[in-house]
Amino acid sequence: MTRLQLLCTGTPTPLAHRGGSSYLVTTGGETLVFDCGPASVRRMLEAGVELPSIDHLFLTHLHYDHCVDYAYLVLTRWDQGAGRIPELRVYGPQPTAHMSRRLLAPDGAFGPDLEARTVHPGSHFVYEARGGVMPRRRPDPQVREVAHGDRVETAGWQVDVAEVVHVQPQLTCLAYRLTTPGGTIVFGGDTAPVESLTELARGADVLLHMCHFINGAEDDERLTGSCSGHLDAAATARDAGVKTLVLVHLTEQLETPGVRERVLHEVGEVFNGQVILGQDLLEVPLGRIDTEPVR
Repeated sequence: MTRLQLLCTGTPTPLAHRGGSSYLVTTGGETLVFDCGPASVRRMLEAGVELPSIDHLFLTHLHYDHCVDYAYLVLTRWDQGAGRIPELRVYGPQPTAHMSRRLLAPDGAFGPDLEARTVHPGSHFVYEARGGVMPRRRPDPQVREVAHGDRVETAGWQVDVAEVVHVQPQLTCLAYRLTTPGGTIVFGGDTAPVESLTELARGADVLLHMCHFINGAEDDERLTGSCSGHLDAAATARDAGVKTLVLVHLTEQLETPGVRERVLHEVGEVFNGQVILGQDLLEVPLGRIDTEPVR
């Protein structure tokens, strides 16, 4: 069984009810997280996820609203795992490996913290109380940098990678297609309309697509050339022939009463599949959404 849950569906704008981008998939006894933006670790806890159970993390790009909780996840998972769990496997574009080193190396941002947690006797006491066996090793996430055309594959699932268009050349931005026995999910990342995403999403069960603005309300090419609006998402879903479109990376503009309904109506005029307006902690069905009759 494959299960998809939206952890965080917002943007860099801090909101109490929407964190930065993050999505959770459980399949075949493994737990995968796609992006790890602000509040994502908190949402994992709210969803009842034990952090040591997370096996794989995929980052679409290194804007902070997609990766700022990366260190929080690595450190908390390591601390609570007490040496009894494998290292987190991390996939992302360049320079994901460099970011990891600058966070976790002895001279990195958390170097002094990790020195205390692996050397001080008080930390040893806590570690052993959690079931750890000395010596205590530092966290060492296994990072693999991926690029357009790459594939990550295990016995239970595969992830195909495509580059999309967002803020190149400063950051490389990726989309991922996850194929499992229970369904196919495409995480579009942040992107303007681009054929590489349409091809990646071809025939998918679910497409999570950026919906950062209302098409027609914004026409500055600096935005439209790097982000997608509601009709862009609808056109990609239609052209790719996906079954369900989930609108994510939502700004406050799309939550205004009346505007939300207009957006969904206009998306439905372009794309005749199932449409879901994302919200934090929402579980997304991978199949048909049946409407039970009112009794």
